[in-house]
Amino acid sequence: MFDFISYGTETLQIFMLVLLRASGLFLIAPVFSHQSVPKIIRVGLVIILAGIIVSAVKHPYIPEITSLWQLAGLAVKEILVGFVIGLTFRLLFMGIKTGGAIIGYQLGFAMVSLPDVDSSGEVSVIARFWVLLATLIFLAINGHHIIITSLIESYQAIPVGRVATDTPVGEMILRYSGYVFIIAVKVAAPITVTLFLVDVSLGTIAKMIPTMNVFFVGFPIKIAVGLAVLAMSLPLFAYLLKNFVQVLDGELRVLYTVWGEV
Repeated sequence: MFDFISYGTETLQIFMLVLLRASGLFLIAPVFSHQSVPKIIRVGLVIILAGIIVSAVKHPYIPEITSLWQLAGLAVKEILVGFVIGLTFRLLFMGIKTGGAIIGYQLGFAMVSLPDVDSSGEVSVIARFWVLLATLIFLAINGHHIIITSLIESYQAIPVGRVATDTPVGEMILRYSGYVFIIAVKVAAPITVTLFLVDVSLGTIAKMIPTMNVFFVGFPIKIAVGLAVLAMSLPLFAYLLKNFVQVLDGELRVLYTVWGEV
């Protein structure tokens, strides 16, 4: 294990840089960054994880640090790498929350909102349900293990202190942000399509029976049909979640090869 007494100054520098990359990950990564996890536990996990990585992963020699500004630059780069890793997996939950908001609007729950501790705003009740369900499924498929594994694998392509700055990483992150809309559309698709067919049916009935108040009749019907389809689409939701975790993990490996300093 990591020994602070017998290890030299260079290893301590590596430990601090590893600690910063892990800290960037824990700032935004799903599950680890949730407000329900006490800060003292998150700090302890970061320190333990950094000690394990320093001991288990072979690190090349870092460039000689000659000034405080150089050290600050290395620290910012390491935090940024960890932050990007956590952000990539965070996109999954952002897409699910957006899809839940679309579903809530379609069901007529736009006015039914709950406080959101993550964004310090409000979120649709359906979006809150989807996020909680996604968190449970994410833990069930060992998504938190995948996040930690991705952090460890990042040191193979992006060694400590050797983060390249002249790479198109920003463009790749912007491209990855498009997954938010893809995930939202796929999550909301079953209910959106079903409610569209319900609206078409109600419109047809309104034409056939003009005296019928379609609004009062259609509102409870849309809620009942939407909730029924929502319940039936839960297996599909779990399947999509598992597939997108694998997709985002694969995209991270592509990003590592681009970001690593040659």
